[in-house]
Amino acid sequence: MSGSDSVLRTVQAHNEAWGQGDIEGVLALHHPDMVFHDHAAGESYEGETLRAHVGSVIRRSSLHTLVYLDRPRVDGDTVFLRYRETVRAPAGDEWLSFSACDSVRVQDGLIIEIHEYAILQQAACGQPANPDRDEARRIGLSPRAMGFLLRDLQAYFDLGQAYLQPGLSLQQVSAATGYTRNQISYALNHALRQSFYRYLGGARVRHALEHRELYLQHGMEELARDLGFRSVSGLYRSFREVTGMTPRQWQEKPNPGPVRVRPTASVPRA
Repeated sequence: MSGSDSVLRTVQAHNEAWGQGDIEGVLALHHPDMVFHDHAAGESYEGETLRAHVGSVIRRSSLHTLVYLDRPRVDGDTVFLRYRETVRAPAGDEWLSFSACDSVRVQDGLIIEIHEYAILQQAACGQPANPDRDEARRIGLSPRAMGFLLRDLQAYFDLGQAYLQPGLSLQQVSAATGYTRNQISYALNHALRQSFYRYLGGARVRHALEHRELYLQHGMEELARDLGFRSVSGLYRSFREVTGMTPRQWQEKPNPGPVRVRPTASVPRA
């Protein structure tokens, strides 16, 4: 077996273990001096931090969405890989997708160094992404980590229906989820094309749509208050953005069935 074949087989075994979610299988192919460089986030991992990072990524990733874009290319002791990964909402809607190029260096039959260069390719509703890579690196948020953030944010909102809290602020959500305000705002702006407060208003409206029978007899002030809005104008604005109707039209519409939710609109940029 040639040196190039041996290098490629090591990397392929690593990819197979990764795709199967086999954390120990992945780590077994790492050299004791292995270092992983995440250039999108501006972070590097080795030793115990690498072990923890690998475990976290594998446990939280949708491994079935990872697609290799072409055949691996071998150059001496290094293999170059290109792939694409998709992050979906619990309901199945695509939140974002990113592509990445890895350079994987092998020494003594084990992987000693990986450089990952990932870039956000597509945001919600198929919109092309326009990420600020310097800002993403400054706040430590790679495209993959952005997907994790969106899932954690959704889980926080779903748990106890936090979005119904009147006056819920970005600072409160930051403290509860462990992400910084900048990270949450960046992920929502670039992946979902929404500000935090637009995302919050949308969650409140979707709650009303899913529990219509609870709100049919509400007046507008009562409806706004029970959904967490500070004003009736905020209620109307969010209802129109999500459904294209006013809340009064939604209440009066007989047997509406599932309401078609409008696609996410772009956030104006300075």
